Amino acid sequence: MTETADIPSLNAFLNAALREGVLRSAHFTGATLCFALPDGRPASVVVGARSQFRSRFGSPVTIDGATVSIDALLGALTAKADPLFARRVSDSLATIRTTGDATGDPEFWTFREAEAALRFGHVLHPNPRSRDGISAEEAALYTPESGGRFALEWFAVDPAHHRAGGLADDGFRRLAEADGIAVPADRRIFPMHPFQVARTADNAAVAALIQAGKLDRLGLGQPDWSATASMRAVHAFHAPFMVKFSLSLRLTNSMRLLSQREVLRGLHVTDLLNSEIGREIAAAFPGLTILTEPAFAALQGADGDLLSETIAVLRDNPFQEPNTPGPIILAALCEAPREGLSPLGRIVTRLAKGGDTASVAKAWFAAFLTEAIRPVLELRARYGLLFCSHQQNMMLTLRNGWPGGAVIRDCQGTGHLAPFHQRLASVCPGIGEGSENVLDIEEGDRLITYYIVVNTVMNTLATLVLDGLVTEAALRSVWHRFLDQARRETPGDPTFYRRLLERPSLTAKANFATSLSGVNEADGGSAGQLASFLELTNPIVLTEAA
Repeated sequence: MTETADIPSLNAFLNAALREGVLRSAHFTGATLCFALPDGRPASVVVGARSQFRSRFGSPVTIDGATVSIDALLGALTAKADPLFARRVSDSLATIRTTGDATGDPEFWTFREAEAALRFGHVLHPNPRSRDGISAEEAALYTPESGGRFALEWFAVDPAHHRAGGLADDGFRRLAEADGIAVPADRRIFPMHPFQVARTADNAAVAALIQAGKLDRLGLGQPDWSATASMRAVHAFHAPFMVKFSLSLRLTNSMRLLSQREVLRGLHVTDLLNSEIGREIAAAFPGLTILTEPAFAALQGADGDLLSETIAVLRDNPFQEPNTPGPIILAALCEAPREGLSPLGRIVTRLAKGGDTASVAKAWFAAFLTEAIRPVLELRARYGLLFCSHQQNMMLTLRNGWPGGAVIRDCQGTGHLAPFHQRLASVCPGIGEGSENVLDIEEGDRLITYYIVVNTVMNTLATLVLDGLVTEAALRSVWHRFLDQARRETPGDPTFYRRLLERPSLTAKANFATSLSGVNEADGGSAGQLASFLELTNPIVLTEAA
């Protein structure tokens, strides 16, 4: 039973290691992956299915020809690594082991159920569920897969010690009223995540504000908030906004503290979408919804410094009907359970009605590219806008199982290309100022290649292949036709489409190397990424060359 429970951890670790060439002497022999451990001993795992971008592995697992546990294998693979990295791998393994598979029919998941349906985290990461700085009791309440419910704690602060932007006064007041909080007339208000309240109790700057009578607790709101898939963003059906908080913990590669540059990106995106360009985008892509982040608030210490640990950001919340099926994050749709098909595979199988699943899979993938990917790539082509929404931040709306549109979120991953800056600034003055996300074409296109193409498109393609529904070659052809048509038909800059059609490699983030290095990935701005990157073979160019 334990071996089955550990399979998601085995898959995430080995796929990340294989992508980055970490496994010594790795080679596939039939349905077996063979490699050498750091100490030189031979090891092997069973291969259930393969694709270019990832595979599915399983038991038995062997070292020196003897069957061992997955736990023992991962322990042997990390035995000579940094002890902190090894501990994170072990912690992630233990967390995933006790996490059940997603249940229910994905086509009828509510928004809350869909957010909790991503059970195992990043599919290519050595420690996808590692969490530094959170207790088991807190994890059982505040993590998305736990399904916990909790209340936000509300505070009133002297205006002189309140830093805010956007529609903060009106937005936080509306949120407080919906949460059942009486709003004092002479103070500014803002919420804190209960996890973070405990972490700021010993903060000297916060304590000084309380002692000086500048900060008062207003109490708890309604106990119906739950984590979205990203944990630090929370949702409640009764609320006009979701809220994204600074959390003093490290999830996988980064500390989850918000920064000034991130909140400015949210304000800039909001302003842009309310401009002439925003109206053009809405008219051209009616199936695309971009969740804006129109306000933020935080405490300001007596010295005038922003207390980043207290930042709260408002995010649009169009999901206020508790019994209505919601959009599904793509990562949850593509996540393989321990046994059987992914939610996406189950949907495609149902649509095939016992017939030709390959034809349905190709049609579904083509619709996905048209409805979800084309709008994002056209924002880059027409306006130089970068919405780097990976699988956890892109949600699909389904219509009878078919892709009907996309919802993208998290302005942290937004930016724009420098050659388009003058046009954007003409309708959205101040865009890019202080947000550190105006990039040259090469850097911007490398980022969108990873987040949209590798992380999103190729993982979706791999899911359909690994579920045994269609060949990889067939879906590569669909992808090639899509890009070629988009290149010919775009009214904007076709450079990025040509890049994907002609360059021999695709940029990808090296999660294994990044995690092993121990850096805080969030410390790097878009122009100074601290994460490690590598180049993968472009399957289209590989196919054309063959």
